[in-house]
Amino acid sequence: MNWLGRSARAALRYAMTGLTAAAAVAVFATGPAFADPIPAPSDKGQSAPYYVVTDSYNGEPEYLYEIAERFLADGNRAMEIFELNKGRWQPGGQQLTKAEVIEPEWVLRLPPDAKGDGVKTGVLPFYEPAGAGAPTDAASAPAEPAPATITPAPTTPAAQAPASDSGSGWLAPVLIGLAALLAVAGLAWLGLFLVKRQRAKKPKPVALAVMGDSDAWAVDRAARALATACAQQGRPVPDAIAVVLGPEAITVRLATPDEAAPAGWLVSDAGRVWSSTVGEVQRAVVDNSLPAPFAQLVPIGLTGTGQVLLNLAQSGGVISVEGDADRVVELTRAWSVRLARSPWASGLKVVRVGFELDPAERFTGVEAQSVGDVTRIAETNPGGGVLFLATPPRGHELVTVNGLLDAPGRLWSAVVVKADEATWRVSIDAAGTVQTGLLPQRTSLRV
Repeated sequence: MNWLGRSARAALRYAMTGLTAAAAVAVFATGPAFADPIPAPSDKGQSAPYYVVTDSYNGEPEYLYEIAERFLADGNRAMEIFELNKGRWQPGGQQLTKAEVIEPEWVLRLPPDAKGDGVKTGVLPFYEPAGAGAPTDAASAPAEPAPATITPAPTTPAAQAPASDSGSGWLAPVLIGLAALLAVAGLAWLGLFLVKRQRAKKPKPVALAVMGDSDAWAVDRAARALATACAQQGRPVPDAIAVVLGPEAITVRLATPDEAAPAGWLVSDAGRVWSSTVGEVQRAVVDNSLPAPFAQLVPIGLTGTGQVLLNLAQSGGVISVEGDADRVVELTRAWSVRLARSPWASGLKVVRVGFELDPAERFTGVEAQSVGDVTRIAETNPGGGVLFLATPPRGHELVTVNGLLDAPGRLWSAVVVKADEATWRVSIDAAGTVQTGLLPQRTSLRV
């Protein structure tokens, strides 16, 4: 329907939405069919911390990750709250069945260590399934008055228009046409209303848990310990593709095999991997005057051995992030925030172009207006940086990006959402599974 104008397409879309809504009302009016309810928690009458969901927090609809972050200091515990409340009956006869869907006035039981403004402690409010009774902890709402019944007046011959009155014959078609126009307009308005209401209530997806600050500092110390050990032996730090932070060991996967590891580091996989224990790294001498050896590390997820970080500096060109549309943007933004806040990237310039502003994510880099601005930023920042683009560069923008990446020393990298051409491609699916093709196994980001 490209022959339609944008306004016409929008009107048609809203009209179709309204028609769909009307059809749905007609279907439900004949007798709705609901799926069997899932078992509700058996904690009726128990005393516990709980929270009553509000319309919004800081201007945004509430969602479990934000609630866990606010009351448990860890958004990753969102699923813990969900499991405590899965199947719980809520006001209006609804059940909590999906972690991403909560509504205002719903009651959420919280873990025992929950604290903060809004957390209540006491007997959990209990609600019966729809039609089974009113909530036991609140007065029943007054019944709504039954709608008035309008009985049509009997039709009499005097009230009927004479069939022979030809002067009023045009009136009926006109009235029918006006009624049809009003019906279409009403349906379009209803469709617009429903779409806007759905958008306003749509909860944010559970955010990806990329890496906490404490783990970031552990990675930074390990990298600086390696740099210090290499400097003591008079040798450069080898290029690395990835770093893995495990519970007991730090592992560095090298870009080129090297079996001459410094003291405190073990060699494996024919010189492709260097590793050291967490205890050894903590005891090691660290010269903080040395530059961080891997300034462009970004976390890409978890494996059985620990958290994996990818070194963007080894890409040699554009890194394309692709896959699930929502997760792609979320991962790209998370990388930019992590880089801008990481101790190993203190001399790095982190620049974004084309991303929506979100003060809640605490991005401390540079929000540039265009790719052209990045050239001026690069000229005043000799330490290099990473450029994040929300859309693929084309034309003059592509020339600018390629010039930045090909500059002497290759100090800049570019991460692009679904780039047309790239040297590295990182894919992420809706569940948070990340695949690079650079490492032996996939990684999974926590959600």
